Amino acid sequence: MKWSVENKVLAGFVVALAVIAMVGGLAYQASYHYIEMSKDMVQNHQDALVSLEEIYSLVSQAESSQRAYLITSDESYYLQQRQAVVSRIWERLAWLKQISPGEPGRQQRLQQIEQRLAARLDILDRVFALRQTRGLDAAREQLLSGAGRAAMEQLHDSVDFAKNEEKNRLKEHTEEAQGYAERILSTLSATLLFVVVFMALLFLRIRREMGERRRAVEALQQSSARIDMLLNSVAEGIYGVDMQGNCTFINPAGLHLLGYQEETELLGKHMHDLIHHTRANGSHYPATECRLYCCLQSHENIHVDDELFWRKDGSSFLVDYWSRPIESNGEVNGAVVTFFDITERKQAEEQRVLLVHELESANEELRNFGYVVSHDLKAPLRAIGSLADWISTDYADKFDDEGKEHMRLLISRVRRMDSLIDGILQYSRVGRVKEVAVAVDINGLVREVIDLLAPPENITISIVNSLPTITAEPTRIQQVFQNLLSNAIKYMDKPKGEIRIACGAENGQWKFTITDNGPGIDQQHFEKIFQLFQTLAPRDRVESTGVGLALVKKIVEMYGGHIWLESTVGRGSTFFFTLPRTTATSS
Repeated sequence: MKWSVENKVLAGFVVALAVIAMVGGLAYQASYHYIEMSKDMVQNHQDALVSLEEIYSLVSQAESSQRAYLITSDESYYLQQRQAVVSRIWERLAWLKQISPGEPGRQQRLQQIEQRLAARLDILDRVFALRQTRGLDAAREQLLSGAGRAAMEQLHDSVDFAKNEEKNRLKEHTEEAQGYAERILSTLSATLLFVVVFMALLFLRIRREMGERRRAVEALQQSSARIDMLLNSVAEGIYGVDMQGNCTFINPAGLHLLGYQEETELLGKHMHDLIHHTRANGSHYPATECRLYCCLQSHENIHVDDELFWRKDGSSFLVDYWSRPIESNGEVNGAVVTFFDITERKQAEEQRVLLVHELESANEELRNFGYVVSHDLKAPLRAIGSLADWISTDYADKFDDEGKEHMRLLISRVRRMDSLIDGILQYSRVGRVKEVAVAVDINGLVREVIDLLAPPENITISIVNSLPTITAEPTRIQQVFQNLLSNAIKYMDKPKGEIRIACGAENGQWKFTITDNGPGIDQQHFEKIFQLFQTLAPRDRVESTGVGLALVKKIVEMYGGHIWLESTVGRGSTFFFTLPRTTATSS
């Protein structure tokens, strides 16, 4: 007979309740067993109390036998009685030790009682010995010394302490056993009641969810057409495999990429042996080593971007694919694979790598060119400059005004060329030649730059607020401020020039501003001025290499910052640049 899902769930609940009842019975038996064990422990403490009382009583009997013997000298009766009492004392003490193997506290107390018993019985033995050898007076003198009384008091204290400890332990075990039993029984009863109520509610909930499940299945069936439409419309190839690696479905895009016409050509075929049995390096490997099937064992998504897939006609192509396990009722029963052709992407990446290599080679050549220009041109340039200075000095009286002007222009252009070479060298070193990054106090650095530039008396440079301390290469930061401030000084066209330096924190960076009231810059030149060798004023009017602002931009961007400006023609300019807030403390 085929059971419905509801009947199967109901049967499962019945079995669950039966198991719970069995577990409850076992728990009850365990609790009952614990209570019985507790009773045994209680009996043990009670027996220990009785034995301690008996030991102390027997010691008292031994003392009575001693006194009777001292008075009567009847060895036949009182000595035999004494021996029987002493034997009984040691017998009870040994029995107490035997029932106390797992109680170190009791063992210690019994050891102390044993020591004091031995001491007390030793005194009794000495008194008996004196009575037998030296007479009543010697024995009586020994008794009057008080040693026996002191030993008996010590023994009484030890026995009394042991009895109190046994009473306390007896009380604790009794209360613990009673409390445990009550808690177990109460908890078990409450748990069983809760489980019964919970199972009943759960059963009702499952019945309701089964109805919802039927409605969901109907909705799923209605949406299956939309799912098919989605699979048919995507550009990526999609196919599924079972646990053996055989194809269970494939979408039209997958068929097209693999060169097949009909789905039936692949259904039931082993996909590893058919389309991806070769690595990107051309080596063959078995399905057990295929990364795509690893997800069937690990239950994890697998991503591969350099696998070779083979078409029906025998050609191959590189793919990027994802293999995801398909789970049903908590068990993996296959995998779904999404793949697409990455041949063009791989070719583009190879081209990009080639271009990057060519760019690096070009950059290296440029660096070498900058080095050659800076060093190989410096020597003849210095010679030309020295020769021009010598001619203009020694033959000054032989030149007319036009000749002197030509010599001045020659010397000026030689110096400009020298400055241009220095600028090229500095620009090529940025990012290539590294200094040790240290804490740089911008306040002190800016003041040193101002002293170095020595601005004319009609130009005032002021620091508006306190500048921070950052971690950077000191020379690079000095070049930034030196170039920006020297440009502001060089192009100042006002009788009273003002240059202001300020800084503030913004979006995790330091934002610096250098503002002047100079001629200003037209907006169309904002980007041009940061390009290498670009100047706005004629070089015959203002000496400039066009390297300074390009150098500043390269340094700022090397630190992850940004530089820009705002300007109004005739009213001045403000240059902004940012630097990271590393080790940022206000100076």
